[in-house]
Amino acid sequence: MTTTAKPPALAAEAPSVGRRCARCGCLLSSYNTDELCGACTRAALPPADDTPRVPVRVWADPEVREALAAWNFGQVSRLVRQRGSIRQEDVAQLTGLSQGFLSMLESGARRLTSIDRIVDFLDGLAVPADLVRVPRRRPVPRSAPAAPQGSAISLPAQVRRQEPDAPWTAEHAVAALAEATAALTAGGTGSGPAASRLPDLSAVAQAWATATPYGLARPHRTGADVPADLLDQLQATTDLLRGMDAEHGGGSLAQAGAAHLGVIVGLLRGARYDEATGRRLAAIAADAAGQAAWYQLDSGRPAAAAQRLMLAGLRTAHASGDARVGATLLVHLAVSAYRTDRPQVMVDAVRAGQERTRTLDAPALHAVLLGWEARGHAKLGRRRETLRALGLAAELCIRGRGDDEPHWLPRIDEGDIHAQAGSCHLDLGDHHQAVTSFDLAAETLRPALVRTRGLVLARTATARLRLGDPKGAYEAGERAVELAARIRSAFLDEQIRGLADALPGLSRRTSVNRPGA
Repeated sequence: MTTTAKPPALAAEAPSVGRRCARCGCLLSSYNTDELCGACTRAALPPADDTPRVPVRVWADPEVREALAAWNFGQVSRLVRQRGSIRQEDVAQLTGLSQGFLSMLESGARRLTSIDRIVDFLDGLAVPADLVRVPRRRPVPRSAPAAPQGSAISLPAQVRRQEPDAPWTAEHAVAALAEATAALTAGGTGSGPAASRLPDLSAVAQAWATATPYGLARPHRTGADVPADLLDQLQATTDLLRGMDAEHGGGSLAQAGAAHLGVIVGLLRGARYDEATGRRLAAIAADAAGQAAWYQLDSGRPAAAAQRLMLAGLRTAHASGDARVGATLLVHLAVSAYRTDRPQVMVDAVRAGQERTRTLDAPALHAVLLGWEARGHAKLGRRRETLRALGLAAELCIRGRGDDEPHWLPRIDEGDIHAQAGSCHLDLGDHHQAVTSFDLAAETLRPALVRTRGLVLARTATARLRLGDPKGAYEAGERAVELAARIRSAFLDEQIRGLADALPGLSRRTSVNRPGA
């Protein structure tokens, strides 16, 4: 009888029967001479440089979070691949699990039961630590990022006080907007301790330009549904107030703007809506917030209250997924920075708006952003940068409106560019050129732009005074006073008040002295 002897190597491995992995405790193969099993060995190795990583946006997906909360790691593996656009073999390389095991895990045929294997799975995918609370071997983020575009986050019913550097999430966006709106309706001035906690405005503008997108949805909450007709009416009201502002001044609309915004915020917090409706509602809320903040400024309230509302609106604009809304808010922020003599904030804010909208066919919007960039440069004494921005704005103005222009943006024409150019030349000390630009603006501005025309005339008077032309200054100043008497605008009142010392005859006729102003 013929017998087959065992190979020496196998005979030598006989004592290894019963050995266990030093990490996970599983039985080691008799062929394995290491202290770790194959899975633990692969998990201990860093991923190859060309191995795809899981995009951080995946961890904000509601379905991924739900699967992690339920410790349904098969579902997690499948969703990570789908949401992150990576292959099953990539997940295997990242986690140390075999592709065959992952296939069975995703189908439900196998489960992860060893805590060591679970930790390897979580560490390999870099799951944020706060989503599954188990001890980890590798450093991982302790908080999940915001929701990606196309996903939604349910909103909290209660509003908590927001810290200035709050993360960019849907919860913080709605809470901040509700708080800032409540401060307006309660009559707060924005000049107390809260105002001192305003964050760096330039940093917030940049954060908006780079923050991870997120959406808003309350599909399963109690509350009335938000119909499309209601959204149309809310936007129409915002647009109507916007049109009234140019002709009658923001000071006459501050209370109405705050009340209108309060209605929209109430829907954001208490109504029921899907993600598409939530994005549109967020866009309407952000637009109304920017307008309400401007009305507050033009009514003479301290800039801090308006800026806090603008920052909250910027967060809400980000939830809408429409960069044009945020860019428009940054124009409002630049205007408020001009009033508080912070020209670098002006430049930083509108540049962030340009960055986020650079791929859009929106020459009119870009011309507005460039116009206020020029104003900031002029305040800083940067002549070359000022003239460059003005030149680009003029070229875009000639192009007219593009396909991606926001519907709410008024027509930008030659008169608007001349008005911005005149203000820039005035700040740069080019008084002759300022008068020339202001005169051209007065000839070409649309009749409905009463406040803008008044500002142009008041600044013309200032420029003529500096040129030693008191007669011309009086003529322009008197026309500005006549326009100021028709509207309620703190901006225009301040310009005329600045002329009163040099032109005493104007002081008796300024709009700030009229009854009820």
